[in-house]
Amino acid sequence: DRTPPRWDRVTVALLVANAAGDALNLVTFFGAMERTTVAVAVLTHYLAPILVAVAAPYVERVRVRGASLAALVATAGLTLILAPWRPENRTGEVGVGALLGAVSAVAYAGNVFVVRHLAPRIGAARVMAYHSLLAAAVLLPFAGHELAAVTREDLALLSLGAVTIGTASGYAFVISLPVIGSARASVLTFFEPAVAVVVGWLVWGEALGALALLGG
Repeated sequence: DRTPPRWDRVTVALLVANAAGDALNLVTFFGAMERTTVAVAVLTHYLAPILVAVAAPYVERVRVRGASLAALVATAGLTLILAPWRPENRTGEVGVGALLGAVSAVAYAGNVFVVRHLAPRIGAARVMAYHSLLAAAVLLPFAGHELAAVTREDLALLSLGAVTIGTASGYAFVISLPVIGSARASVLTFFEPAVAVVVGWLVWGEALGALALLGG
């Protein structure tokens, strides 16, 4: 980022809010997957684009025609892909898992608006670096003695994830926000589960039924 960062109380407050929201999003989303199925966790987490699309006209004073409808249609498609009505997709503590997933959606949606205002102040690269360091510091105590169980293979996977979905995709998302706005950017995140389903089908041979195709 070539633009000199603009450090003031507002910037610091936004950065702290970004780190806190990111930490809350991660803890609740992975907590949802731990308590129930991936289908329930992902479906409730993807309430976030709907929240952003609905709130954007009030937060950013910009109304994107069709954004809310697009988010609803995409949610319906995601529901067909995940098929939460199947018994095998509703195991564990479904209510608790769904609540945690919904909390992660609220945290994610809030972070979209925070980043939208923070990036012009310090740049996309600094947003990614600083908030990740702060969020890691917040989450470190939760790791506890489990850190000793991390193997070299685990570190390799973590590093790969940090470089790809952690940094590259996050940076692309942050620099897109000032260009297309929060509502459009959040709706486009529905490509994530669609890509995941295609990768599962192509790489791991997972079944891809007619409803999943229709949902995609």
